[in-house]
Formats: sequence, C-alpha cells, structure tokens
Amino acid sequence: MSKPVVKVPPTPRYTSIFCEFMAHYHQKPSPYPKDHVFEEDDLLAITPNDIVKWMNAKAFGTTVPDENTQLVGSSWSSLGFMKKSISFFMPRTAPWDPVEQRGNPTKSHEVKSLLLRVKSIEDNRKKAPEMLAQKQCMEEIVTAINSADGASGLLQKIQGRNDDFLKVLETMGTSVASLATTVEQMKTSLESSNDAIAKELSKEDSASTSAGEQAKMATFISELPDVMGLASKMQEEISKVAESLQGFTRNPISLSPEMTITPSVSGYCAFTEDGKSYDIPAGFVFPQCDLYGAWRHWLIGFPDHKIRNNKDEIIDAPIKPLRLVTLGDVHQAAKKKFKDGWRPILIFMQTVIEQDLDSVPVASIDDAFIKMTYDQAMSALHSKAPNMTSGKNEQKHLTWKVATWSRKIREEQLGPTQGAQHRPVIPLPPAPVVHVVPQAPAPPRAPVPPPAQFAPPLPENNMQIPSIPEMLPENMHV
Repeated sequence: MSKPVVKVPPTPRYTSIFCEFMAHYHQKPSPYPKDHVFEEDDLLAITPNDIVKWMNAKAFGTTVPDENTQLVGSSWSSLGFMKKSISFFMPRTAPWDPVEQRGNPTKSHEVKSLLLRVKSIEDNRKKAPEMLAQKQCMEEIVTAINSADGASGLLQKIQGRNDDFLKVLETMGTSVASLATTVEQMKTSLESSNDAIAKELSKEDSASTSAGEQAKMATFISELPDVMGLASKMQEEISKVAESLQGFTRNPISLSPEMTITPSVSGYCAFTEDGKSYDIPAGFVFPQCDLYGAWRHWLIGFPDHKIRNNKDEIIDAPIKPLRLVTLGDVHQAAKKKFKDGWRPILIFMQTVIEQDLDSVPVASIDDAFIKMTYDQAMSALHSKAPNMTSGKNEQKHLTWKVATWSRKIREEQLGPTQGAQHRPVIPLPPAPVVHVVPQAPAPPRAPVPPPAQFAPPLPENNMQIPSIPEMLPENMHV
C-alpha cells in the first residue's frame, strides 16, 4: 500500500528547480506545476544516477557527456544550488548508501564527482589566458632564435629594452627622491602633531570653556602641521612616478600593417588608418588615473606614449594634449571612454579656471602651472557643487578616479551636453531695434450690417413658386 503523499512546500526557488527535475525524471516535456503532489514512494525511488543525468544535461547539454565534452550550461555554483534544492525534498537525510541503495541521493559520490569535474573545468578556463600568454611568449622566443638574427639578435633587443628602462629610471629619479622626502616629512609632522596634542590633553585645565582658553585652543590647532597639504603633495609625486612608468607598465599597442605614424610640426603624432587620421589611435587604452593625473594629460597629453612598430621595436609616439583633441579625432574603439569617462569633468575644470589655456604654449606648462590651475578648478568645483567634496563624500572623493568624477559632474548637470563638442561659444548678434511712430487714433467705424441670409424670401399670397428645373439655367437642365 502506498504511503501518505508528500506535498511540495511553498519554497519558490527550491520548488521550481525540484519540479523541473521531477519532470525530467518522469520524461515530461514541461515542468510540473508548483502545487503538484508527489508520492513518497516516487521520491524514494530516485537514485544518484538520475540526479547526475539531469545535472549533466544542465551543464553539458547531454545526459552522458564524455571527457571531451565542453561545459556549455550551468556553472558549478548553480549546480550546487540545484543539489540543495533537490535535497530539501528528499524523505531521507542520511548520506547515500551504495550497498543498501538508500539514503539521500544528493549526498552521494556520483553527485560530488560531477560537481568537482565542473569546478575543475571552470578553474582551467580561468588559467587559460595566462597559459596561452606563456605559450605565445615561448613561441615568440623560439621564432626569434630561429630567425636570421638568431639568439644574439634577441639578446640585443632585450638589452635595448633594458636601456630604455634605465633611461626612464634616471628621469624619474628626481620624482622618487622627492616622494621619499615628502613621506619622511609627513611622518615627522604626524609624530610631532600627536606629541603636541598629547601634551595639550594632559593639561589639567584643558577642559576649560572660557573665552581665553578657547582662543588659545584655536591658535594651537591652527598651528598644527598641514598634514593634508603634505598628503596632496605626495599624491602629485606618486602621479609623476606612475606616469614615468606608463609606457612600460602597460603593453605598448602594436602598429597594425594598415596604420602609419606621421610626426607633426608640434612634435605629436598623427595615426592614419583606412585613410582617416586620428590623434588617439586604435588600441589606445586610457589609464585608470585620479583626477590630478587626468588634468595633467588634459594639459600636456601623453608625451611618453610609445608604440610597437612592425619590426617589434618600441618607439616614441607622443599624443597631443587631450584639450586639443576633438571627438572626431579619436578612434571609434577609444571614443566612448574619452567622451563619457574623461571629457565631462575636464571640460568643466577648464571653463572655471582663470587662465585661457588656448593662449598658453604647451612647452611653458610645468608642474607649478598644473598644480595652480588644478587648485583653481577644485576650488570652483567646491563652490558650485559642494556636496561632491563635503559631507559623505569628504573622504570618498580623495579616492575617485577620473571616470567617477565625470559621472558625478553629469549627475550635477554641470558637465557638457551629451553631443556638444569642446569649442568656444559664439554669441548671437543682438536683435534689431524697431522704432514705432505713434499714429492718431482711427475714427470709429460704421456698424456692419448682419450678413445676408441664403434662404430665399417667402412668397406672397397667390404667387406661383417655380419648379426646380425652371429655376436652373438652360445649360444645367437634366
């Protein structure tokens, strides 16, 4: 005799997964409804093999995959959730006993092995790009050794690249030394500040609230070291060091056979591809930098930008200041990043500073000028949108990247319009003034008689009314 029935509990996600599995188990084309009632004997008849077949279909697209079958469906985490859903409705909770063929079939070696296999495939997929890069690197080395230049030519290229690194390290030595000095100054300032604060707190009358004591406390606090100023200086020096390494920490883009480089009179490069000249070439990746670093690129461009030519040599290919680059001069692959992630905040900063950047030669822009204009722009930003740099954002904005700044400035509706180009606004000419000469008032008009009625006058007595044909002209008689 059949045991009492088991009704599926109303657990939405578990229920839908279990009803789908039971439909597969019974070879039904569509899942059971969520309020379907299953016999307990039917549930006790489920085996680990039944669950594995269904999970194989979900993960591999077939119930019996071989060792070469690719993973095309559910992930390891999704299969784990399916396992929990089915286990929730199993009458028995003990692990599956393969000898007695009883227990919870989800707690079996077969189901566990399937999940481990899917996990292994996913892990290998994550390692695949790294393994492919290592393989390609080895193939390039072997190809270079077997080329006409041989191993000596390859070693000479490596030696040349090392020389490039040495030149960069020499040029950035001043920035690194300045950064180290600033770090030591900041440490010393913090220590002396804490010592002075500790002495002030240890005074017995430190809790006095008199006007004289409050004035002394205000003077004491105002004379503490400017830690925030040192932090800002350190941030600028870090940006300089990162910019010096930019051409080497990021893989230089390769010069495609269809692209040519043309140095201009200004010293910057134009990149021509498919008959179109670009200031920002295909393959260029805008760095994830802070606002100060982005402002630096806005003013002076990427003077250290490099590109790999068709001879596998890394050559200089400087990019002009971004403030001089229009959207039409940016390759389509890099246009969205420049348009949405950089331009909104940088155009705003340029419009609020006192200097006319168009009249400033790039060669005369130094670190002092960049710092001065940056401070002016940030001061204007704080006055126009104080909530961006105060309140809950007082500390957050110090870590924002340029893309976050651009998004915030668009939310404040202070950035450029979506399709506007950065160009001077030409004012419209004033409207002409029309002088109206006053005239004497016109005399009053005579009253207008009411319009004539179209209905014919009523006939007098004994008047014969003509018929319709008699009233029509001769040429209109029917």
